[in-house]
Amino acid sequence: MRPANPFSGPPALGGPVRIDLHTHSTVSDGTLTPAQLVAHARERGLAALALTDHDHVGGLAEARREGERLGVEVVAGVELSAEDPEAGELHLLGYLFDEEDPALLARLEALRDARALRGARMVERLREAGLDVSLDEVVREVAPGASLGRPHVARVLVAKGHAASIEDAFDRWLGEGRPGHVPKERLAPEEAMGLIHAAGGVVSLAHPVTIRDEKQEALVRRLAALGLDGIEVVHSKHGPHERSRFGGWAKALGLVATGGSDFHGANKPDVELGDGKRGNVRVGPETLAALRQRLP
Repeated sequence: MRPANPFSGPPALGGPVRIDLHTHSTVSDGTLTPAQLVAHARERGLAALALTDHDHVGGLAEARREGERLGVEVVAGVELSAEDPEAGELHLLGYLFDEEDPALLARLEALRDARALRGARMVERLREAGLDVSLDEVVREVAPGASLGRPHVARVLVAKGHAASIEDAFDRWLGEGRPGHVPKERLAPEEAMGLIHAAGGVVSLAHPVTIRDEKQEALVRRLAALGLDGIEVVHSKHGPHERSRFGGWAKALGLVATGGSDFHGANKPDVELGDGKRGNVRVGPETLAALRQRLP
């Protein structure tokens, strides 16, 4: 059964054309189905959105069908986790690629298999810590054909009374250094970018604020030299200082300044589609046009 859409309201009429280039559905760790996500985009007055599920492009067909019905452009997207030897974990957003590229699909499937094994190990660790949780309970939280992620485990922890909220479950049990934490498989940045470029797409560095401050600029310069196309300047976690800093790097290095809310539905209730946190996300169609100009 499809989950109810908790985000409803009248369409946002008037004002500048807006888009959102960072969103998640039930195919990864969001709480709206791809079709519901597009319908919500229409309610929010968005002209386009990129569906950027983690390691998965399986929601794009459904999202695009709904987008054609409602007049919302759906952009092919995906979010990949990578590991840099100096800066540590980072995320890369792929856009405008061939979503049927065989090499990309095979690698994404392998990453999802690794996610499933990671989920099973998380449950084992939680049980070793004395918590009454089972893998079957976690799997029931995962939509058919979707990839298993930490939010699915977190929802079970909340339902079983082991945590007060998704955020609390991460803080107490699933975050780095906590009893249920298991590292996930990550790609080398070169491989992640190579997969997207080989599939005819472009790549942007997601939410660079999550990278250690002293490593950010060197990482961006290193990735730009390797063929990075953009950097996410506008994001729900970015304040005016971060937007200014990352925007300056984009201009200096010839990168597209991309942006998106990183919407997850009820899993991140303080982040709204197209708006971010309290309206700190505003992205116009010129950003998507700039990405298209970078296509090979």
